[in-house]
Amino acid sequence: MVAITKFEFQGAVMNRLKSGLAVARRKRNLRLHQIVQSLIWIGEGETVAEVARRLGISCQTIYNWLWEFAARKFSWLAWHHFQGRGRKSKLSVRQKKELYGMIVGGPEKNGFNCGVWNSAMIAELIFSRFGVVFNPRYICSLLKKIGLSFQKAKFISDKVGQEEYELARSEWKEKTWPSILKTAKEKGASIIFADEVSFAMWGSLARTWAPVGQQPTLKTTGIRKGLKIFGGIELQSGKFIFMETPEKFNSSSYIQFIGCLAKAGDRPIILIEDGAPYHRSAEVKKFKKDMEEKGVLFTYRLPTFSPDLNPIEKLWRNTKKDATHLKYFKAFDELRLSVINVFRKYMSDAAKVIKVMKKLRDSVTPNFPIDSFSGK
Repeated sequence: MVAITKFEFQGAVMNRLKSGLAVARRKRNLRLHQIVQSLIWIGEGETVAEVARRLGISCQTIYNWLWEFAARKFSWLAWHHFQGRGRKSKLSVRQKKELYGMIVGGPEKNGFNCGVWNSAMIAELIFSRFGVVFNPRYICSLLKKIGLSFQKAKFISDKVGQEEYELARSEWKEKTWPSILKTAKEKGASIIFADEVSFAMWGSLARTWAPVGQQPTLKTTGIRKGLKIFGGIELQSGKFIFMETPEKFNSSSYIQFIGCLAKAGDRPIILIEDGAPYHRSAEVKKFKKDMEEKGVLFTYRLPTFSPDLNPIEKLWRNTKKDATHLKYFKAFDELRLSVINVFRKYMSDAAKVIKVMKKLRDSVTPNFPIDSFSGK
């Protein structure tokens, strides 16, 4: 073998080696400590002979380490963390609590660049923090044991936590909603949650089972056209009412929908809506005022950025699951038929609609039994 008389490392490499030395020392990995220490000394200008003398090993061993590091870099050193060691002792109760907090905190708060955890990242986190080696395949079982599960994230408003936002929601739950129930009981009115939704012709994606390594694919025409629907669900009976609009969601089409709601029943309506701009237009306000003066319609607005308070949102998600997820629509009429078929099921089986309001209905019944203010 040709003797190496000089071996230089860049500053970044030396810094990583020194960090690696600290880890090897903390983990009491003697062999790795010797390897990294020899590389540092040689990088600082020591001869192979002097390093071998200090460590009490042969020059040939030092040369072997140098050649391995030159060829495989830090992946070779990382291999020594795990080689022949297997899994260490289990995490203590305190360590499990700490790991739980780190996982809940998210990857970015723990030195990673992405926002999604995977088993390999968590295995690396456990090793770097606790010095315990786990096979990534075991990580899922470990996480379940400490109260974590693999879930799909959901969006929430960035207003959450702000005083004004939280006060508005509290007022709705503690004052407005009880007032609505009282009014409904006194007037024998229907409580209808309304909203609008658009179903895209290019379909919608969802998770499904498929062969390993073969990602499911979905054909699409790429046509950017949607089926626009106004809908409402009645709290008391689970009645579902919808209206398709060929034009954009606007004041004119919304007034038409409200009119449909009024004609669909024989009782006053308490309409609960969100804060879409056209809900507040002068034209719509005038229409609502006229309806209220006739004792036909009474409108309440949900707090801003609070779709979770409108149960029809869940119905829209269920509709997309049954009507558009992973489905190919070659023509617009195919999309429309698929959605309408699901709507027909809602209209023929109110239990499917009541299901999305179960929690809300259960919270109502102690003080306002459904039958007592539904006119039944």
